[in-house]
Amino acid sequence: MKSRREQLGLLAHPEGGAFRELYKSTSKVSPADERSQRCALTHIYFELAGKEVSRFHRVASDEIWHLYEGEGVALYQWTEGSDTIERIELGGVDRPHCHLIPAGVWQAAAPLGDAVLVGCTVAPGFEFEDFLLIDPTGDTAESIRSIDPQLERFITGI
Repeated sequence: MKSRREQLGLLAHPEGGAFRELYKSTSKVSPADERSQRCALTHIYFELAGKEVSRFHRVASDEIWHLYEGEGVALYQWTEGSDTIERIELGGVDRPHCHLIPAGVWQAAAPLGDAVLVGCTVAPGFEFEDFLLIDPTGDTAESIRSIDPQLERFITGI
């Protein structure tokens, strides 16, 4: 019997978990920053199983997380220079099922229960050159550790 990752055609993602691009717009837009034209929008499936985490990373475009399956997901977002890391929970009766992470904001995630399947919509569309994974030995990692040492697994993935 195939695993859900095999059934959905998911591939390992550098931040942790697994993904598959579902949609990439053929329309092009010019971002307000120095980036060249991008597709208007992209959308992926993204799965975190069990104890997997999405390590801190940032994307140069806005990203909306949508909960599809699972108990829920804890999202962490941090604006560099802030002394607060926000935790947002998606799922359940009294919680939202989608959340926007603004462009350039550090983000990480973990399932609230076992596995979780989410969708991530990025506009202007996602390109790996617009993706920055946290350096566990860098200043950004040290800043996060100083705010909340319990977030270490979102820095190292361990």
